[in-house]
Amino acid sequence: MQKTYTETFTVRATDCDLHGRMRLDALFIAMQEGGERHALSLGAGYAAMQNRGLFFALARIHVSTLRAPRQGETIVHTTWPGETNRFFCPRYHVFSLQDGTPLAAAGALWVMLDTRQRRIVSPQSVDLGFPDNSDLPAPIDLPTRLPALKSDAPRVFSRTPMYSDFDVNGHVNNTKYIAWLCDALGLEAFDGAYIGDLVAGYEKEIRGHAPLKLTLAREGDSFSFQIASEAGEKHFVAGGMLRPEV
Repeated sequence: MQKTYTETFTVRATDCDLHGRMRLDALFIAMQEGGERHALSLGAGYAAMQNRGLFFALARIHVSTLRAPRQGETIVHTTWPGETNRFFCPRYHVFSLQDGTPLAAAGALWVMLDTRQRRIVSPQSVDLGFPDNSDLPAPIDLPTRLPALKSDAPRVFSRTPMYSDFDVNGHVNNTKYIAWLCDALGLEAFDGAYIGDLVAGYEKEIRGHAPLKLTLAREGDSFSFQIASEAGEKHFVAGGMLRPEV
């Protein structure tokens, strides 16, 4: 059984920002796709889970980036599942250059949802066939507390989900929330800096096309961000630090 999964990829221009750095939402896509390929090899890929009336959804994630991957670089991505509990299926990701130079690490908590009722199903009630990876050290702490939105003068935006935001599960894909966060931070925030540390929580999936309220708070290099319905129901919260580019 394949305890870990390693792949390499070349950073494409279409995945980069105007500074030639891989956008954070593109890094999230790499994690999503690499994790799915590993799950396929373990018999728990998307189609297999659909046949069981289930699918995985990202609930929480902690990402630490030392240096953003850059256009044309060959990146080594290694991922593996952690130990499941009553609610979560953890998964770790590590990104590096081919010479071993570390770039980023992430620890994610996924939940299993019933495709019809959209309710959480305990991983301990389903035989996922995941390997015992208790001997593998965690490259990063898993997220525990979610950040709170803090600011005396937050910036508020309105955004309506569009066709390209939705995925095969019928909801806004988790990577789009990250793209919306980066859009809210704006061009100036990424001039000579990158998101070095991020903790995010997906509170409630976005399935409709109603306008959403996006709120961004900044204090120096720190930021917090929230996506909510116009009625105030929270869908997503995030907080982190911008780090000077290495």
